[in-house]
Amino acid sequence: MQQLSTFQVYNASAGSGKTFTLVKQYLKVLLTSDDLFMFQKVLAITFTNKAAGEMKARVLSSLEEFSEGNIGDLLKIILEETDLNQTIIQERSKKILDAILQNYAAFSITTIDSFTHKIIKSFAHDLGLSLNFEVEMDAISLLNEAVDVLISKIGTHKKLTNLLIDYSLDKADDDKSWDISKDLNDFARVLLNEDDVKHFRKLADKELDDFFELKKKLQKANTEIEATYKKLGEEVLQFIETNGVSMADFAYAGEVVKHFQKFTKLRFLKSEELKFDGRLNTTIEEVKSLSAAKANPATKQAVDGISDQLRAYYQESKEVYNSSYSNYLLNKITLKSIIPLAVLNNINTELNSIKEDNNIRLNAEFNQLISDNIKDQPAPFIYERIGQRFQHYFIDEMQDTSVLQWQNLIPLIENALAQENSNLLLVGDGKQAIYRWRGGKAEQFIALGSKKENPFNIDKEVKNLETNYRSYSEIINFNNSFFQHTATFLQNESYKKLFYEGNTQLENSKKGGFVSLSFLDKADEKEAEKTKYPRKVLEKIKGLEKDFYLNEICVLTRTKKDGIAVADYLSENGIAIVSSETLLLKSNSKINFIIDVLYSLQNTNDEERRFEFLYFLHEHLQIKTSKHAFFKKYVKVTNDLIFEDLKAFGVSFNFRVFQQVPFYEKIEEIIRGFKLVTSSNAYVQFFLDIVLEQQRKATDIGDFLEYWERKKDALSIVASENTDAVQVMTIHKSKGLEFPVVIFPCDMDIYRQINPKIWFDDLPKEYDFKELLIDYKKDLSLINARGLEIYNTRREALELDNFNLLYVALTRAAEQLHIVTEKKISAKGVENKSYYSGIFINYLKEQNLWQADCLEYRFGNELRVQKKEKQASLTVVHEKFISTPWQEHNIVLLASSSKLWDTAQGDAIGFGNLFHEILSKIITNKDVESVTNQYHQKGFIDEEQLKSIKLEMSAIVNHPKLTAYYAEDAVVFNEREIVDVDNQVIIPDRLVFNHKNQVAIIDYKTGHPSNEHHQQLLKYERVLKSMGFKIDKKLLVYIYDKIDVVEV
Repeated sequence: MQQLSTFQVYNASAGSGKTFTLVKQYLKVLLTSDDLFMFQKVLAITFTNKAAGEMKARVLSSLEEFSEGNIGDLLKIILEETDLNQTIIQERSKKILDAILQNYAAFSITTIDSFTHKIIKSFAHDLGLSLNFEVEMDAISLLNEAVDVLISKIGTHKKLTNLLIDYSLDKADDDKSWDISKDLNDFARVLLNEDDVKHFRKLADKELDDFFELKKKLQKANTEIEATYKKLGEEVLQFIETNGVSMADFAYAGEVVKHFQKFTKLRFLKSEELKFDGRLNTTIEEVKSLSAAKANPATKQAVDGISDQLRAYYQESKEVYNSSYSNYLLNKITLKSIIPLAVLNNINTELNSIKEDNNIRLNAEFNQLISDNIKDQPAPFIYERIGQRFQHYFIDEMQDTSVLQWQNLIPLIENALAQENSNLLLVGDGKQAIYRWRGGKAEQFIALGSKKENPFNIDKEVKNLETNYRSYSEIINFNNSFFQHTATFLQNESYKKLFYEGNTQLENSKKGGFVSLSFLDKADEKEAEKTKYPRKVLEKIKGLEKDFYLNEICVLTRTKKDGIAVADYLSENGIAIVSSETLLLKSNSKINFIIDVLYSLQNTNDEERRFEFLYFLHEHLQIKTSKHAFFKKYVKVTNDLIFEDLKAFGVSFNFRVFQQVPFYEKIEEIIRGFKLVTSSNAYVQFFLDIVLEQQRKATDIGDFLEYWERKKDALSIVASENTDAVQVMTIHKSKGLEFPVVIFPCDMDIYRQINPKIWFDDLPKEYDFKELLIDYKKDLSLINARGLEIYNTRREALELDNFNLLYVALTRAAEQLHIVTEKKISAKGVENKSYYSGIFINYLKEQNLWQADCLEYRFGNELRVQKKEKQASLTVVHEKFISTPWQEHNIVLLASSSKLWDTAQGDAIGFGNLFHEILSKIITNKDVESVTNQYHQKGFIDEEQLKSIKLEMSAIVNHPKLTAYYAEDAVVFNEREIVDVDNQVIIPDRLVFNHKNQVAIIDYKTGHPSNEHHQQLLKYERVLKSMGFKIDKKLLVYIYDKIDVVEV
């Protein structure tokens, strides 16, 4: 009997076994079906490649265990939840496992990005994309290229030049560097955000003039508003002065006078300084006395005499404020944002041009492409195109799935659920949504995880994974209690409910554990203040060393910058650490030395690189001469002399060999020649892998160095999990991971943002723009109802996102959690609840644990529960680094097909083409040696041919009739294409120009003399004469048994 389709949503808090649940449900679908190929109809989507790999591995290993008859926890649960028996499961598991391994490409456990790419590839033609379009994963490099193109137009494009000058001046006004290139590279990243792309598309038809026109219009409007305010303010102040009354004569230190003084300097006021809801407003509305309480009767009478008029003026000022101030604020915010937006719009235009010219599409734009062009196609048609029809959908980390991604999947899922016996399973946790900047919105999953939201026509079943299997009981209970308390600080009711109801996790069998909460006083000295967090982390690690191995400890930081500070301090104090920074190739001195060598060889005048290069060698070669003397001797001399002298220290680097070999061999020559490594070195090996990858793109030194400067902040090695070192990472990197011990040193302003922007769409008609990207600030809430709504929504989102970050950080720990934060409390004992530290203090107060003089709070027993056991290392260490020149491998490279077939015709053609190619590379007689050696090293000629060809080439360049044309002062053009008046292309072998602008035409021939050869040179002569050149000589060089030069 067919079963109805199901839609299940699992709310899975941290450590609740969501991967286990996903794998269990996935296996149940496969095992309960009679179709061994059911796995081809199941699509499981995860957020990262690592998660997809882990799920695949778990499914395959579980099927293997089931097929071998092993009974584990997973099998017991599947037996309980299905009607299957162990024998059937064992038989089916073996058959399903064989089917998956034989059809692995159809085993669809993948990332959402991979799946969208598959759809795009299937619809490339419909989208107007070429079938061989490339996916550019490194969007930042492409964006930087677009910025460079824009900046390169300064001076040649007048309007663009004026725009960028205005942008520079705006930066200078804000006390920032006028050098805009780096600023633009950072600022332009907004163009890659999925949420922003749709907005920029609405600006695509806007020209620079539109932005300049709007700026001019708003400046004029605000100048007029300021003049109106100033006129009213000055009129009132003149009225007061004329009546012989001073500021001191008015109530509350002249409050009414100050009000009108503000009107005269509107441009310089903060938005909150001008208001009509305070004490003065009450005084006016309730017709209270405006005179000072201590005023004498005469003064009081004078003030009372003008009070009615002042009240009328006040009401007039209120009317002016109500009619114009919101527009004034909007204009002011827009004026600050319009030049940057115009720049962004132009960068976006350049970016689109680069993509079109290079047939490239960014991974980030796939979701929008699908939404625009594919989503509304009939689902069967989409399935047909991608070659698979999915019946069951499993989506992991649903809280990180973007709105567009989810909307794109809905039609496919809806079609599947309309059939019988289909499933949709969503797993996520709104409290772990920390990727809003990537398009992931917690609100989407919060709605789906409640009873309300259901985009499908079948009933939804919401389940909660209630037990935490990761942490010990003390950590579970602390987090439950603390995060239920944080719910009171969330303004949004659905977020409040999420944190209150989502933090009731049940304990597992692991009892005990330990949580510490440490507060740090403000240090007296600036330097001590900077290092107080790293010092406390070091203290914690020292205390933990006796019970835990270093690799069981992880330090989590809010930002990369904080992580670097902690990592540096721990390293300086002898603690082995692994962090994203230490794993970077650029952090390794040997890699930096290789780069310095390349720079020094490319630019012999680069003394800074020379100095770095020498500094490393002094240490590496253990040179006994003092550093100063060593540097002084070599900092100004030639590279050749340095390399020659270094032979005395065992250096065997051969600069001539370096010049002749391919790029990968060049790097190996540096490594071997300077004896950089003898045993295996992960940094050097990873670097060589990158060099090999770049060599495939025909790179040279200049190209590689440019690539290195662009990528060095991202190129890193993969660390072994068994390295006994403390891990230092950001909270975002720790998502999905767990550690026996977590140390979290952090205090953060929950509402702080760096240069926040917001799209504002409630604009006056005269703007002639549908929406604009403007600064997100408090002023926004004063503009209109839409501004207030946007301001509050963003503020609520900030609260959720930053409490989610805190939740992720505090739930990574299994056995011990150590929180280190600031003692941020006023003299009156009031904590600042806008900071993490204030939330922690408030929690302790609520628990009646806070003591003003106590800095350490402990929950549970500090002694380790689980026995300290050294894990066996799975890492294989290669003791020796192997690198030998390819010439010593006794490998013969054949690059010519004629050598394989050994035909006379092939020999003749190959011989002629090869000679022409070699001669095209020779400019002067000094090039013969290097060019012929290069062809030998690339495998085009063998050892015997090298000798004979070298002799032939030398005979040509030193021939009495030709020697002048291979001299060093000759101006030579080899094999240049020339288009004649009939659009015919000619390619003379060699043109040599003298100082009289006369040209000698030289053509090489490897066959027998022919009249056609003469005709060919005469044609070259006619074309060159038509270009205005005088012909000196026309020479045919026959290369066969001997060299014969014929003048035509």
